[in-house]
Amino acid sequence: MRHLKQPNFKIFVINLAHSTERWQHVSQQLDRLHLPYERLDAINGKSLTEAEINAVFSTQLADKYFHYRLTRGEIACYLSHLKAWQKIVDEGLDFGIILEDDINISSLFVEVPKRIAAFKAKWDFIKLAAPFKQQPYDVIESDTRLHVVSYRRKPPMGACAQAVSFSGARQLLKLRPPVFRPVDVDLQWSYELGIRTFGLVPYTVDNTHQHSSDIFAVENRHHARKSAWRRMKHQIALYFDNKKTRRKTPRL
Repeated sequence: MRHLKQPNFKIFVINLAHSTERWQHVSQQLDRLHLPYERLDAINGKSLTEAEINAVFSTQLADKYFHYRLTRGEIACYLSHLKAWQKIVDEGLDFGIILEDDINISSLFVEVPKRIAAFKAKWDFIKLAAPFKQQPYDVIESDTRLHVVSYRRKPPMGACAQAVSFSGARQLLKLRPPVFRPVDVDLQWSYELGIRTFGLVPYTVDNTHQHSSDIFAVENRHHARKSAWRRMKHQIALYFDNKKTRRKTPRL
């Protein structure tokens, strides 16, 4: 029987300092599973200065490649994930599991680190949740409880739970900032980003769909001026990005 090397990984939970109720909710779930985790202080969009925003956000790229300019909350959310990716690289981890704090975690989540460590293919990013629209997939590696999948179209939206490898974190940090799309949308562009994206099903994490959005609390993105034409161009371009990704994805 092959003995697997113990993975060098950490679980990071992105949490704003004032979101104490969320922190209590997520930490209690992880404590029940006896999993070690680390709180990562989230970036607060309200505290970002104009100079800080201009240093990381590109209005030119947003106007060209997305259909609206990101709100302060969306920029801060992206910066919080960048902070987590930097921790993975700085600490030389095999991978990090990055969680947002407005989630529900299933008991099967305790198996996730072992399953990721056993995955034979090279990977950069593994989705652990699909809190909004499901996307069709094919199973490429399976065990009795958790199955690694590749997506037939695009990865599902939502950044509430994912694993990021050392190579994936390093690649993402090479390309971002500048940021110009919300982090969960940006991570659907696997070919453009040069990352190998998979999923782990059944999904072991879901958004609570109950807590009010910290992003909207800063500035409601529904109030942002949007372009229907650019949105359509964005969707077409994403379709072709994922066709290219699909051609590169290993299959059984």
